[in-house]
Amino acid sequence: MTEQAEPTLTIGETTYVVSELSDEVREMLSLHQQAKEMAIHAKRQATIHDLSVENLAARIEQAVQDTEDDNDE
Repeated sequence: MTEQAEPTLTIGETTYVVSELSDEVREMLSLHQQAKEMAIHAKRQATIHDLSVENLAARIEQAVQDTEDDNDE
């Protein structure tokens, strides 16, 4: 059976076992991880919004052109 290595944190040249760090540091590590995940999610959401804006702009342009074409007839 294989043993799983304990999570570690490396700062500079020193590696620390997370379970041996203070509660305050472990809480900050948890918040840091959550903030990273939220940042990734926010970037994905921004990409979706950007694509939506581009799509709507193209649809507006097409609708205006269609209206002009109808008026020309």
